[in-house]
Amino acid sequence: MRHRLFFSAVLGLAGIEAAAAEPLPTDAAEESGAYIAQIGTGNEAEIAQDDARARARIVQDGSGNKATIVQKGSGAHRAELVQSGADHVAALEQDGGGANMIAILQAGGGNHARINQFNDGGLVNTSVASQQGQNNILSLVQDGADNQANLVQNGDGNAMTALQSGSTNRLDWTQNGSGLSDLHVEQQGGAAIQLVQTNGPGGQ
Repeated sequence: MRHRLFFSAVLGLAGIEAAAAEPLPTDAAEESGAYIAQIGTGNEAEIAQDDARARARIVQDGSGNKATIVQKGSGAHRAELVQSGADHVAALEQDGGGANMIAILQAGGGNHARINQFNDGGLVNTSVASQQGQNNILSLVQDGADNQANLVQNGDGNAMTALQSGSTNRLDWTQNGSGLSDLHVEQQGGAAIQLVQTNGPGGQ
């Protein structure tokens, strides 16, 4: 199913091995893109694309981690990133033309993530991000129409910032676990927000 990994990224790590084994579909032009799977220590990955109905996926299972996905150009962006194991760092950026979507899952380790989305030609900036375990830091910037974000941190360091500019902004922010955050949120334009902080041990 086309959106399977996008949704599995917020449901848990059970599908990492299956996702790593699944090649990108080749039966339609809109399904073309780039896919990197890494299992083992050092880990580093980088994908950069300009349009051609861009799609990118990185799956990293094992220690060093680090990943960068940059997709610019004019539409149909989609990025999926799953990192399990130690020292995660991620930076995802998508540009104009509409149809930006991002899903991130980071579990067990250093965490960090930075998401920038810009949309100048149609509806939907969507981000779904889940960090499970340890040092956590998450930064979101969305600019355009119909911004939607669902950000979740479970466990330990925490810290989260979100900026949404444009119209029809929606943000769902959940933190469970220790350090939490200073609630740095800025929305410009039509806005709806739900914030949950639980000052207790995070769960998965």
